[in-house]
Amino acid sequence: MNSITILGIRIDNFSVREIKEKISNFLESGRGKGFAVTLNPEIVLKAYRDEKYRKILNCADLNICDGFGLRLAGFLNGKKLKARFTGVDTVDFLLEKAQKRNFQVLVIATKKSFSTPEEIGQAIRGKYPKLKVETKYFSPSQDFFKNGIIEKAEIVFVNFGAPDQEKFIFENRGKFPSAKILIGVGGTFDFLTGKIKRAPLFLRKLGLEWLWRLIMEPKRFKRIWNAVVIFPILSLFKKHE
Repeated sequence: MNSITILGIRIDNFSVREIKEKISNFLESGRGKGFAVTLNPEIVLKAYRDEKYRKILNCADLNICDGFGLRLAGFLNGKKLKARFTGVDTVDFLLEKAQKRNFQVLVIATKKSFSTPEEIGQAIRGKYPKLKVETKYFSPSQDFFKNGIIEKAEIVFVNFGAPDQEKFIFENRGKFPSAKILIGVGGTFDFLTGKIKRAPLFLRKLGLEWLWRLIMEPKRFKRIWNAVVIFPILSLFKKHE
């Protein structure tokens, strides 16, 4: 069985090697427009409470386990998730592939994004100097999709945060004719720009990144409470949903 269900949301149960193979297949198969999601407890909890969002996630081509809490919830329900592949890992893997294969990358942000498109672009080029990358704010105007870079983009990162980014991809991926994969990345690029400092490795291995984020950003208390306390309790008592 290659997936498990937690709170009604499908989580694909692959090893890191298998996840990389799946992503590589999107880039190399020629079918195009793969829809990938990096799932964490907060996203699953939002989808549990939002039927439309839940259906969108369950229609994705690849639902990656990004979050120690998902593995814990699986364990509490007698289901073992093979691996966790974080949003940062996913973005780095895609950018490395893009640079090697000379793919055109597009990052779409909103005015609410912590890092500006210019800052994201500068940070990406600093790490991947040979990469073809464009970064821009999303505009609801229909002219947004008539831009030449939209037509050329082969890897599309949507930096809106959940659930807006997945809803955007679900509704608009057909408007990116050259896209091989589209993926929502939330605030992942904020780590690359230095706006947010990533937790030390030992905390990440212990699954305590939430504690680091709480210390660094106390205003995230409610979000962290939902992910760390409400989510595992709900997943345990709603195990058949």
